[in-house]
Amino acid sequence: MNLVEISNKFPTELDCIKYFEKVRWNNSIVCAYCSSDNIGERNKDHRFHCKTCKKSFSVTTGTKLHNTRLTLKTWLISFGVISDAKKGISAKQLERNLGVHYETAWTMYHKIRELMIEDVKLEGIVEADETFIGGVPRYNLPKGVKEHKKMPKLDEKIEEYKNEFKFKKGKYKKPFREEPAKRGRGTEKTAVSGLVQRNGDVIAQVMNKTSFTEIKKLVKKYIDMPDSVLLTDEFKAYTRFDAIMKHVAIDHNKTYSYRGLNTNMIESFWEIVKRGIHGQYHHVSDKYLQKYLDEFCFKFNNRKKDDMFETLIKNSMLPLNKAIKRNTKKMVEENEKYLADLKANKK
Repeated sequence: MNLVEISNKFPTELDCIKYFEKVRWNNSIVCAYCSSDNIGERNKDHRFHCKTCKKSFSVTTGTKLHNTRLTLKTWLISFGVISDAKKGISAKQLERNLGVHYETAWTMYHKIRELMIEDVKLEGIVEADETFIGGVPRYNLPKGVKEHKKMPKLDEKIEEYKNEFKFKKGKYKKPFREEPAKRGRGTEKTAVSGLVQRNGDVIAQVMNKTSFTEIKKLVKKYIDMPDSVLLTDEFKAYTRFDAIMKHVAIDHNKTYSYRGLNTNMIESFWEIVKRGIHGQYHHVSDKYLQKYLDEFCFKFNNRKKDDMFETLIKNSMLPLNKAIKRNTKKMVEENEKYLADLKANKK
């Protein structure tokens, strides 16, 4: 849903609240604490009062948006803006779109990324590959060359204009390297492993090590192994998969695709991730990299659907955590006991 549609469909905050209530309760509003339907009318602050447990609650109570201080219209706009951006947007851009502080926009975006976490199961033809995310290697001069070759024409122009303009020579932020910068494995970059079902869903996970043991955990968790075949390159960590499932390795030194055997889809996904990071976010720390990967996976998995906006709303109305559920169960028991005592006293 684009911004014009959001503005037309939800002109007021109350319209937004009623929409969230419909998603959560389907027009049958019950207490967020004790699930009682014995509630009063809507208050001026759009909250309800439960006559059973005597608690006040709103549509966000006990959900992923619990205790939010932002209006639901702000959340709806953020859902629309972020779901429409295939490669994501920066927190600064979200700040400008919503008119909030940068810290608020940054926190909101990470909250929305938590709503994008999906539990997927892959089967059939599954491609596996790993990549390394981090800084782009610098292009260095050839070994033994300390400076660029002299360019007389440019030197003449510099001399001609030096009195009028100052051409300052840039300085390297890092020491000059004579040796070519390393790429991928063996660098300080962060390793990421991914699995994608051919023409289906994808999952990506930050890995401490790209070893057989670690990748096997990922494969067992997300792939229906008896009914699947794993397509990989000839990286040594994949060689042992022949013993536990159907496996085909493609030698990239000879070919990247042979009669439908390739890992092009997972490699295309890595391009989306890297272009998004370099083009939109510029830098992602290891601490939050998994959240960014969850966002890219969510958008990739829903690429053929138009309900990402509605999915985010539904996910935002899910229970906050197990602790909330335990507390809710305890409240129900206390309310039942309270009602039983009340009836006993009346008798």
